[in-house]
Amino acid sequence: MVREIAYHLLSMGETVGMMMLEENTKRTALGLMGLAANKPLHIDRSAVSEEEFKSAFDNTLGTGRLFLYDHFGSTEIENLLNKVRYLAKGCGCRFIVIDHLSIVISGQEDGDERRMIDNAMTALKALAMECNVCIFLISHLKRPSGDKGHEQGAETALAQLRGSHAIAQLSDFVIGLERNQQNVNTITHNGKTYTINNVTTLRILKNRFTGETGPAGWLLYDKSTGRLYELMEDPTEKKDGPTGGSDFDNDDDDDGDVPF
Repeated sequence: MVREIAYHLLSMGETVGMMMLEENTKRTALGLMGLAANKPLHIDRSAVSEEEFKSAFDNTLGTGRLFLYDHFGSTEIENLLNKVRYLAKGCGCRFIVIDHLSIVISGQEDGDERRMIDNAMTALKALAMECNVCIFLISHLKRPSGDKGHEQGAETALAQLRGSHAIAQLSDFVIGLERNQQNVNTITHNGKTYTINNVTTLRILKNRFTGETGPAGWLLYDKSTGRLYELMEDPTEKKDGPTGGSDFDNDDDDDGDVPF
């Protein structure tokens, strides 16, 4: 999802910095180029022609407005903060993605995870305000109580943010992503059939500016294009037949479903 956000911002003419700490820069670059080409290039480079590949590059890395952090996994917090400051002030990035917070903390020698997250969040908040930038920070969740885990579509909550409540306290917005990886019921969208395990629910857990929270939408992942598409209604509510599928191909109204 953060790649879709970054690609959208690039398309709007913004300058974006990406610190994807779980993957190398080649994987990040191919992922973004794949969005421009509407093909999962990180899986199959042969899916596009040389001209399409060049066009995808020109629309992403070739813009000169995308900066990727080359790293070796976990990194010192102070080093990370310096890189964020450089992206903001040296490269002119107005939007910076950090994926994810837990891997930054895991490489530290101090074993107090809660305190380290508190310190990191306080520093990142101050840095965002100092440099007037938006930071998209990815955080993992704690396993919820009970038998149903997040991989089975369990509802996200602020209390499940891993390590420290400072993540929720200092963030302006917190958005939870929920997806039941085991649900193989089907829906139809734009003439194609998808299983529900390709649908992600967006849930607003915190909204500092208006206070509005709750379910905010649904995103459908298309494996053939590698893109996310917005659904205008909950696919699990509308059922037709024994498979529990939903039909979004009602042509009476154009629901305006578009790529994220």
